[in-house]
Amino acid sequence: MGIFDQFFGKKKIEKKGKDSQYLPEENSPTHIEFAQNYVGRGGKFVYCEDAKDTRYYFESILQENNWSPEDVLPQNEILSSFFGLSQAVKHPKAMVLHCEYLIANKGAILICNRQIQDQKLSDLPDNLIIIASTNDFKADVSEAMTAINSKYKNQLPSNITTLNAFDPTKENDFLSYGGSAKHLYLLVQEVNE
Repeated sequence: MGIFDQFFGKKKIEKKGKDSQYLPEENSPTHIEFAQNYVGRGGKFVYCEDAKDTRYYFESILQENNWSPEDVLPQNEILSSFFGLSQAVKHPKAMVLHCEYLIANKGAILICNRQIQDQKLSDLPDNLIIIASTNDFKADVSEAMTAINSKYKNQLPSNITTLNAFDPTKENDFLSYGGSAKHLYLLVQEVNE
């Protein structure tokens, strides 16, 4: 201890180790947390590097289930054009749609009336193929709802719900009230910024 330290009382700064109870826990990146929770609840998804991969894995899902393109209803004209699907499917075995966000802490997929119009989940086909991007990951429902408020400002969506009922007996989330179990296929495409 130097002479000035004796007069001015230099304080010792203690460094807290990694095991300190006062340090916040290090969280996994949002996409890793989502993957762990989603897979832990029985979900399956494929990471796609580009549009070519997305089309390839979409075709693989159809082959795996013995579906033809005439069995799949697209959410909108964009998906219809991208996958070469008809929007006039009468009795679809599956539906392909976008989502709003992927909720990491729940391992859930947030959708709203922009994807399913005013339909109930029980009215949709039993098989849903969700198309998402790497920009869609949000830490929790609160962050996703803030993003929805920002994204849609004056025209907030209705019918907001989560797709997460892999085991409906374990679901007690208010966002999945009235939901029904669906077979979910999630294709997450990389966004190059």
